[in-house]
Amino acid sequence: MAEPSTAPNSIDLPGLSWLDTLLAGLQRNARTVLVAGVAFQLAVLVVMIAKPARTLLSGQTILLRVVPANPRDMFRVEYVVLGYEFSTLPADVIPGITNNDEESRAVYVSLEPEEDGRHWRASNYSLERPPGVVFIEGRTTRWRRLEFGIESFFVQAGEGRKYEEAVRDQKLSAEIALDENGQAVLKRLVIE
Repeated sequence: MAEPSTAPNSIDLPGLSWLDTLLAGLQRNARTVLVAGVAFQLAVLVVMIAKPARTLLSGQTILLRVVPANPRDMFRVEYVVLGYEFSTLPADVIPGITNNDEESRAVYVSLEPEEDGRHWRASNYSLERPPGVVFIEGRTTRWRRLEFGIESFFVQAGEGRKYEEAVRDQKLSAEIALDENGQAVLKRLVIE
C-alpha cells in the first residue's frame, strides 16, 4: 500500500528545492508580483508610444509624393501600401551596398524642397548622418530597397479605392512628421 503524500500540492524532485522556495515566495507575495507585472507591461507600452508621439508633436511636418508600390495588390484589408521615389536606391549611389546584402544598414536620405515649395524630394544618399540638412533615416532591405516605417496607412473601410486612384493619377501625398534624428511618423494621406 502506498504512503499518502504529506504535501498534496508539491512535487518532491531532488535538487530542485530552490524551485519550491521560489514558488512559495511567489504565493506569499502574489499581489505584489501581480502589481509589478502590470506596472512593467504599462511601462513597456508607454515607452513604445512615447517616441512616435514626441515626433508627431515636435517634428517638422513635410509632404512626400507617393508612388505605386505594388500595382497588382495595392490594398490589403483596408490599408494602403505606400512607396516613395527614394525607396529604391539608385545603382551604385552608395559604394558597398549590393542587391544581395543580408545585413540591414541605416541609410540617410537628404531631402530638399521641390519647386512647388510644399513637397520634398531626395537630394543625396549617405551611410553617415548629414549635418545641417533635413533628412530621413531608412533601413536597407534586399534588392536595394529602403524602408522608413511609413510604408503603410490604415484607412476606413470602403475608402481604399479613392486612394488607389489618387496614386495612379499621381495625386497622393503623405504628410509626415520628421524629427531631428531623421525618424518619420506618418500623420495622414493628402489627395490633391
